Amino acid sequence: MGKKAWTIAKVNFRALNVLVFLAFTTFAALFISNLISFLVMSGAAGHGSDISPINALWLLPVMAGIALPAYNFRRIINLGGKREDFFWGCLVTYVILAAVVSLIVTISNFTIEPLLERHEYYDPSFLGGIVNLTEVFGWANNGFIAGFFQQFALLFLFSVFVHVFTAAQGKWYGWVAAVGVIAIISVFTPIAPLRRSLVWFFNLILFHDNALVQILACLVIGAGVYLISRPVLARKTP
Repeated sequence: MGKKAWTIAKVNFRALNVLVFLAFTTFAALFISNLISFLVMSGAAGHGSDISPINALWLLPVMAGIALPAYNFRRIINLGGKREDFFWGCLVTYVILAAVVSLIVTISNFTIEPLLERHEYYDPSFLGGIVNLTEVFGWANNGFIAGFFQQFALLFLFSVFVHVFTAAQGKWYGWVAAVGVIAIISVFTPIAPLRRSLVWFFNLILFHDNALVQILACLVIGAGVYLISRPVLARKTP
């Protein structure tokens, strides 16, 4: 991974302006909705709960996983960029996006939201009254640093999975992957032993009691999944 990969990462970030706008539009919509609920029901002490607007930032790494292989790949290749550099440039992009989003959401969960939740409007028995994904998955119980890395690892896994899935579309193996995902959900869910396997997997990457296990699982699976995009990109038509 050299300077060209970092250059492509910069190009990727410039191409994400629309996604940033969409994420912050979602943030603004949630914020306004919460504000209206607060103003209307502020007299109902202990009965309020809101979805934290900061959760909208999770859209960024996931949408980037769709936009970069679907649209930016063609642009970079047509401008003379190499597929290998695009591979590493996207990896840098996803790592930075996952880290920035995780940091902002975790800071909000540990600093801003506890201050807001002191108001009598919020119901302290329901995740403090403001629903942050850091608390939903139980990461906040492990402290700021562990919670940050748990969120980072999961967002990295999500973004690279979406990246590979999107890059494979239009090819026979893309259709196989789509059918495989549908089959896993539809076949594993009604069959008890297979359903337990599915539950075990999601517990591993989302709710595991040991933060280190969850972090390592997401990073290892994410790295393995992302390696699949290397041959996929080598065969992808610009």
